[in-house]
Amino acid sequence: MGEDLFTNFDGKGTDLYHAALRFQLLRQQGFPVSLDGFRKLKNSEGRFKEWLLSDEQGLLSLYEAAHMAFHGEDILDEALSFATKNLKSILLTNKNTSNAFQRQIEFALFVPAWKCVPRSLARHSIDFYSDHQDALLQNKKLLTFAKLDFNMVQSFHQQELRELSE
Repeated sequence: MGEDLFTNFDGKGTDLYHAALRFQLLRQQGFPVSLDGFRKLKNSEGRFKEWLLSDEQGLLSLYEAAHMAFHGEDILDEALSFATKNLKSILLTNKNTSNAFQRQIEFALFVPAWKCVPRSLARHSIDFYSDHQDALLQNKKLLTFAKLDFNMVQSFHQQELRELSE
């Protein structure tokens, strides 16, 4: 199944984000996903390819996916180390990344998505994507729906808290 994750992967990083995201989502749902596709990320010397560094969004996705490793999956351990080191480097060099994306990296390094409470992650994601300037990544209807959903659930919890405190 893992090889299928990288079918649109052209070796230049154009689909690293989506391949890593698919891997992460399948693993979260308990599907046994092969690691064969991740071998395409390495060169003949066994190191991760240099062009991965230019795909910052893909690198963040790789970082999140690598957290889904099981014991003994060395390639994901290496991917996590590689992604962590280079995401920290992005923050230190303060390259041409947006402030919103830098905050997203900082948050991911502090608390990986799989360790975060889903509602808390939703709140942070709303903030990140509200501030994100890239129109391709920002779907306004989806963002509006996420805000509405978050506010409705928050209202429900506030009502429950009022009832419990009476």
